[in-house]
Amino acid sequence: MDLIYKLTKLFRTFPGIGERQAKRFVYFLLEQDENKIKELTAAIIELKNDVKQCPSCFRFAQFRNDICDLCFDRKNSKILIVLEKDNDLEVFRKTNFDSKFFVLGGNIPVLEKEIPKNIKTAELLERIKKEQPEEVVLAFSLTPDGEHTENYVKKLLTGTAKEKNIKVSTLGRGLSTGIELEYSDSDTLTNALQNRR
Repeated sequence: MDLIYKLTKLFRTFPGIGERQAKRFVYFLLEQDENKIKELTAAIIELKNDVKQCPSCFRFAQFRNDICDLCFDRKNSKILIVLEKDNDLEVFRKTNFDSKFFVLGGNIPVLEKEIPKNIKTAELLERIKKEQPEEVVLAFSLTPDGEHTENYVKKLLTGTAKEKNIKVSTLGRGLSTGIELEYSDSDTLTNALQNRR
């Protein structure tokens, strides 16, 4: 197989990358000196070897203890924010809102009959039962799939929330409908957190 085609095909598997951008990456790499390529290759291997999912919040991070530094630093917080993906968590960290986090692993597509395997609903329920936060904030993108996920998780938590007296809330509507959370600025997210319902 032609190497340019092979690498273009690999880059196209990245989210949001079309064929034109993928080819641009390939030709950019061809113009780099050997040291740059070695540095990039080493960084990718290091990323795969040294970054793992935290068993508490399920975000990807480098950590030496049983849990990541974020979970350790915020272990006394009484609010748990449930998010779709790591990118969303990074944006929420900038708000300095005192909370713990849980990365669900994506959203549940409206048209799917079965829940995707990467969605960690069982782990979320287990964590809530164990830690019993005062409030769980469902912070999903304001897209049809995000709203479908929110409704599913809300139903899933109903029994436990009632039994343990845990408030389940959602973000306030300072956010535009149809927006992905990772593209929101920290001021808008702070406002949405303050006006959660």
